[in-house]
Amino acid sequence: MTKKEKEEESSFDITKKDPEAIYRLYSILSFIIVLVGVGLPVWWMTTRVYRASLPLREIYEFELKNRTNQVYGLPLSVEYDVLITIVNPTPQFLHVDLDGELIDLNLQPMLNLLDGVIDFSVKTQWLYLTELGVAPKKVDDFYILTQEQLPHVITPLEKKLWSHMSQKPCINLVLYITPCKTPLYILDENNTKLPTNSFLSPRWGGVTILNPSPEACQSGIFEPQLSWIINIFTKYLQHLLKLDSNSKSDIDKFALAKSMDMLNSTRRTLKSLAQLLSEINSIVISDDVAERISLAVSKANEAEEYLDGGKLQLGLDAAKIAFLNSEAAFSDPSLLALLYFPDDQKYAVYIPLFLPIVIPVVWSLMSVKSWYSPPVKLKAE
Repeated sequence: MTKKEKEEESSFDITKKDPEAIYRLYSILSFIIVLVGVGLPVWWMTTRVYRASLPLREIYEFELKNRTNQVYGLPLSVEYDVLITIVNPTPQFLHVDLDGELIDLNLQPMLNLLDGVIDFSVKTQWLYLTELGVAPKKVDDFYILTQEQLPHVITPLEKKLWSHMSQKPCINLVLYITPCKTPLYILDENNTKLPTNSFLSPRWGGVTILNPSPEACQSGIFEPQLSWIINIFTKYLQHLLKLDSNSKSDIDKFALAKSMDMLNSTRRTLKSLAQLLSEINSIVISDDVAERISLAVSKANEAEEYLDGGKLQLGLDAAKIAFLNSEAAFSDPSLLALLYFPDDQKYAVYIPLFLPIVIPVVWSLMSVKSWYSPPVKLKAE
């Protein structure tokens, strides 16, 4: 063995009974204590997925009923925008004398009846130089739209509506004024003109086509009958909300169905979230999200008790709180904070960092062992 190799061996061999050996031992032990006692806990705390305490047992015990959201046609919500859109494709030839605010004002009596159940925000807009987006068929001196063409009417109109400007579901009420030279009629399944000349899309709203009179076309000013428009739009709303009438019994029936829908949706959302937590370990549950989930669970239980006891308004209020908090918890952005940093990527990042540190630690542990348990030397016979 060369002199250099002997020096290297001596520098790592703490079993030598020299005065500095004990200091090297303390240095090794200090390094191990800092690494294990401080480094590993800090690494664990900074890389672990935080999950606040959740009432998972209560969530798993929820009993889900059959879906009833379709009873409304519209997406389930406690707030809706009602967007009244008046379309005049030829404003240069025909002036439409109609005040959108009057439509809003005349719809308010019906909307106010549902204030305790749903909140409505009514907005009005005008669209000019906008066509329907489909090619109607000409029959004699007028044009027709068949049932097969109706779905294609909504898509071009929807691109120009303000309904996408709000996060709330929107009920679209569209009044389309046809150009004077092209009167337009909607046919039913039997190829007969519809008396209302309108159609409804269950999850979107309705479109009414209004043909100006020859006198209005000649004068260039068209004044639609407001009462007829209000009657059509009121029927739209009743049909979309599945409201038979504006009587108190029908409104109570609607409120009960709405409460049950929100209650079932709350439980379904919370169960889906609990299932995701059991399947995906990288989903974070912050204290704020956990508070929303706990509140949703407690209010859902309260709503069920109130509804079973015949306390409709209290049950409705509790169901609203449960529904809003469950939706907010499920869609909270913090849940996805670590979703795209799974465990295999975590190991790929930290193993190259810790491996060069662990090897000297293991080597040092062997030296510590040799200090306290020196090798036994066999006597030669």
